[in-house]
Amino acid sequence: MLTINSTATTIGRMSKDQTFGARLKALRLAKQLSQRELAEKVTQRSKEQDGRGFDFTYLSKIENDRMPPPSQQAILVLAEVLDADSDELLALAGKAPADVGKQLQNEKARLFFRSAVDRKLTPEQWDQLIKKLKGITGE
Repeated sequence: MLTINSTATTIGRMSKDQTFGARLKALRLAKQLSQRELAEKVTQRSKEQDGRGFDFTYLSKIENDRMPPPSQQAILVLAEVLDADSDELLALAGKAPADVGKQLQNEKARLFFRSAVDRKLTPEQWDQLIKKLKGITGE
């Protein structure tokens, strides 16, 4: 579940210039895994869930930004295998977490989010908004 705290932490870690592929590679290297090892771990978990495989050559192309990020389900498995923040990886891939997408079905939630985005808030202004939300919800 996405929380205000996890979102703020994720936003703080992400670099404006960082690509999904570069972050994935950094996470893999931090775990001291080869591309083949990571692909095998992802394949093992994916086959348990939906029967899909994940080839290391495909991983190489993703890490080198020659292919777009994989599906949301594959990103969730990658995050799980790498002990990474799935929200961060989904954001870098330009995808919304399922719980966020579900909330945006609410017209008021869409209006709130779109209003904030349209104002091109700075990171500091996002922090202020998060603090105000915490005050409203009693966190």
